[in-house]
Amino acid sequence: MMSSLESGFVATDDYLHAVSDNFYETETYWFSFFVPERNIGAWIYTGVRQNAGVTHGGMWLWDHTAVDPWGIPFYENFSALKLPTFDGATLASPTGATIEVVQPGMVYNLRYVDRKRINAELAFHGLEQPVALRRGTPPYPAASHYDQTGHVTGHVMLDGERIDVDCYAMRDRSWGPRTERGYGRVGYTWLADPGCSLLTYAAPTDRTDDIHSGYIRRGDDVTRIIGGERKLVRSACSLVDSLEIAVVDENGTELAVTGRARSRMILPAATSVCVNTLLEFEIDGRTVYGEDQEVWPIERFRQARLSGN
Repeated sequence: MMSSLESGFVATDDYLHAVSDNFYETETYWFSFFVPERNIGAWIYTGVRQNAGVTHGGMWLWDHTAVDPWGIPFYENFSALKLPTFDGATLASPTGATIEVVQPGMVYNLRYVDRKRINAELAFHGLEQPVALRRGTPPYPAASHYDQTGHVTGHVMLDGERIDVDCYAMRDRSWGPRTERGYGRVGYTWLADPGCSLLTYAAPTDRTDDIHSGYIRRGDDVTRIIGGERKLVRSACSLVDSLEIAVVDENGTELAVTGRARSRMILPAATSVCVNTLLEFEIDGRTVYGEDQEVWPIERFRQARLSGN
């Protein structure tokens, strides 16, 4: 697959890395997927803190019926389970997730099984090589990070109902120190289909957000974003209703997209919240789906909701 970017990815990046003596060393595996006709968005997320000796994460699946973790169709998010195990190519997490590396950096088999309600069996096939976030770039200035879109297929059995999955979605990998305090606001928006992928990182403000990095895939060609803007229309409780993104890449090529919210969930952490919004975009007359993630310090999110901004 041709690309204008140096991926920097090596096969061993699919596995746990050697750690420093920093207690907060953290390694994450994130896979998203969705079922647009049901307004369903979902994550399988595994975090590993080798120095602390724990695994965190789980799986959550939301739709238009609720935004809170206790109201969405499925939510399971652990904070301190045992470390995962490997047997050759497969990471087995005590959360219930397994990640099998079929082709390093490109093809993965995924499963998530809880003890009662859910059994997910999925496959991820990358659309481009993993794209590295340049070191020193926010929001991960001290960590290594890769993003990648792919074709996700398979099914989820939820409370005895089979939900088929066939979508184009995002995954990422990161490793390095990650604390639970000191989060600022972050905007992370992506969309994907066979012809195009777009990922943007933004620094949110109370006005127009500055897009400082990301990438665009057009067919097999991948280019870095060098600038752009992200404009949001919010609901009365500060959730994203719609957004406009306009970016320019390293070749001077511009791309503009508009998306509208289909469903959302609020994902709490220790001192921050991440609002995940499933979005429907129109590009060149076709519908493309994606997601917006907004990270807020909890105090800022509370203030915004109280003020109606």
